Amino acid sequence: MLRRRSFWIAAAAVAYTAFAALRASGGHGPAWLALLGLPALLALGFRWVERPPRGEDRIEPAARSAAALCLTGAAMLAAARSGPTGLALIALGNLGAAMASMAALVGLARIAGLGGLLEPPPSTRRLDAAAFASLFWTVAVALPAVSAVAPARAEGLDPLLVHYATSAASLGSLTVTLVALARLRIARRLELGVADRVEAALLLSATALAVGVAAAFVGVASPEAIMPVTSAIAAVCVAFCTVAADAAQVSRALRLTLALAALSTPPALLAVYAVHEAPRGDLGLRGAPQSSIGVAVFAACAICALAGLAAPALARRFAPEGARWLGAFDAATRAAMTPEPEAALETALSALREASDAAMAGQAPPALYLLSPPERVTVDRAGYARTEPAQVPARLIELAQVEPERVLRVEAAEAVEVRRPEVRPLLAWLAERDVGVVALVNDAEGPIGALAIPRGRRASPMTLEEVNGLRALADRLGAVIAVSAMLSGSRGREVAARREAEERAREVARLERAVAQSAGRFRAIAALLARPARAAAYSPAARAALEQLERLGEAGGPVTLLTAPGVDAVAWGAVVHLSSARAAGPLAIVDGAAPAPEAFAQAFAQARGAAPERGGAAPVAGDDGTPRALALWRDPDSSPIEAARGGTLLILDAQALSAEVQSYLGAALPDDVGLVVAVPQTVDALVATGQMSERLADRLGDRAVALPPLASRAEDLRALALDHLARIGVRLRGRPFGLDLRALQAVLDHPWPGNDAEMGAVLLRAALVAEGDVIGDKELSAIGFASQAAPSERPEGAWSEPRRPRRRRASKVG
Repeated sequence: MLRRRSFWIAAAAVAYTAFAALRASGGHGPAWLALLGLPALLALGFRWVERPPRGEDRIEPAARSAAALCLTGAAMLAAARSGPTGLALIALGNLGAAMASMAALVGLARIAGLGGLLEPPPSTRRLDAAAFASLFWTVAVALPAVSAVAPARAEGLDPLLVHYATSAASLGSLTVTLVALARLRIARRLELGVADRVEAALLLSATALAVGVAAAFVGVASPEAIMPVTSAIAAVCVAFCTVAADAAQVSRALRLTLALAALSTPPALLAVYAVHEAPRGDLGLRGAPQSSIGVAVFAACAICALAGLAAPALARRFAPEGARWLGAFDAATRAAMTPEPEAALETALSALREASDAAMAGQAPPALYLLSPPERVTVDRAGYARTEPAQVPARLIELAQVEPERVLRVEAAEAVEVRRPEVRPLLAWLAERDVGVVALVNDAEGPIGALAIPRGRRASPMTLEEVNGLRALADRLGAVIAVSAMLSGSRGREVAARREAEERAREVARLERAVAQSAGRFRAIAALLARPARAAAYSPAARAALEQLERLGEAGGPVTLLTAPGVDAVAWGAVVHLSSARAAGPLAIVDGAAPAPEAFAQAFAQARGAAPERGGAAPVAGDDGTPRALALWRDPDSSPIEAARGGTLLILDAQALSAEVQSYLGAALPDDVGLVVAVPQTVDALVATGQMSERLADRLGDRAVALPPLASRAEDLRALALDHLARIGVRLRGRPFGLDLRALQAVLDHPWPGNDAEMGAVLLRAALVAEGDVIGDKELSAIGFASQAAPSERPEGAWSEPRRPRRRRASKVG
């Protein structure tokens, strides 16, 4: 709001001056253009000096206000010169020139630096120059103003005094401006940005003064007319230098302006002089015709146009002493664009090395110091990178972090070493390596290195333009190092991942072999357990039972085995396991009728590394109050369910388990464990008598198979007996036993109420008393074996298959 109000006040002053010029000219002439155009141009000027909408603003508000006032004064001078010469307009014009000059000096005292080690001296912020210049302009404004307002009092005043006062004020303010600029340049020559702005303002003001004096000398206009304009132009140049957003841009504009002035001013002034000195008669200067004057003017215009084309090339000649580093920084930055990080680093350092060798032969080459690992990277004359261990002082990184553009200059550190003793060791380290400037190299995480440029024999301070170029190079090197580190880390991770993948593959192969071996062992054990059921399965009852068990095993559900006393349920349960999809898994067998049902769990826990129970009898309850057997079934380290993971759990005499364990099995048995139970009666009969939990009975369902007793397997007795004798003989004497015909007939006639257990016991006892390798009636009689004609009664519900008549055999058995 305040800046908007200031604009309207300034626009009103300019419009008033233009209106006065228009009134003095009788409503004709260029005053109309001043009245319409100058307020619009002033609005653009105010907008330019406003604070930028985004980014960091280092320009002080006082400097911006001074620049706005300077533009207002220059606009008032232009408006006053758009009308005829008069005392009132001269006073208004001088007032505008005075405003511009003093505002420029105020803005000059308010130039802000970029911070860092250097601080501006307090003397540079005083306004004594503006106060001194105001003395000149007070007389130059007061004389014509008094003459215009009170002509009676100024009746005896010589009119030339007004012109002398205007010229003297213009020259005096220009001189004060040049002196103030020179003093400020000496006092703040090391401050980045400030030195560039002040030097540009000094050269532009000096150029404006030289052009104004030359124009007055050749008669372009009278001194009192041209010198205030020169003073205002110099003031506008100073204001531009103080509030421009980029000090490096000011330096580039300065060089281009100097080049244009050097090329265009002489022919332009010469043409003006020729036109001014030529008489208005038939002949031109020194007898030349009037047409020659037009040719001279056209030639001057053509030369000025050509000068505009040649100005950029000449502007490069006006670059500072370190201009060679500008090209080196640009070349190194372009070289660092190489896709390969290592090559980009080498080519960038090589470009810097070439500039260093061209400027200061025999000096230390530019070097890149890396923080992790601590090493120094340089490039030799052949273009090969060399790396050596080197440690960067931590203080160097700290100081460079707070410097403008994160660039630490040796001259700035030397300027503050008296009042900052902690800088002295760092200066010694830099001097030992002939380093003139250090640019911090950062990545996304923070500092990763420092780029050191040699000092050599350079005498002038480093400019902001050079610092910006070095900053761009350091940022590019930071990106290159980050990419290199990323690729290196990616390569390391790739190698580690490949190595880990190979180790994992070997481990997987080993585990697959172990699993295959375990599966083979499990199958071999299950096949060994199932051998008694498959060794002699010739009878229809045995074959039907095998087929039914294999079919149920393939289906995958729980299977109930109805077993008569002495029938080997383990062999038939192993048949179910081998027929199922879990044949490669373990076959865990639990005897529910064992006196200590937790014995299996204890053995399984010891096999898995759990601590065995020590001392005394096993408690009847767990720590949480549950029965001991149920606690063991729930224990993940000792539960038979865990032992049967991926395989089959075979429970013999499941009705003998406690009701809690039966209920837990019916509810908590996981899907990856197959269940086979052997019971002496049907599930319904056991539930009716309270021997089986209804939950377990529901889990078992109606998939029950009655295992055939020996009484219904007449066709299998001979093979079973010979199988028993073969295994007994090999264990006892190393060769199988035989059975003569009479003994075989006794075996076939016997009903075997004890089934497999009875047959195995009878044949073992006979083998123990046998003197030869053949068992006959003598051995059977010796152990008290006598064949019974009638079968023993079966318990109700044990098995429902009818007994088949046995066939008599009279063949010899060897």
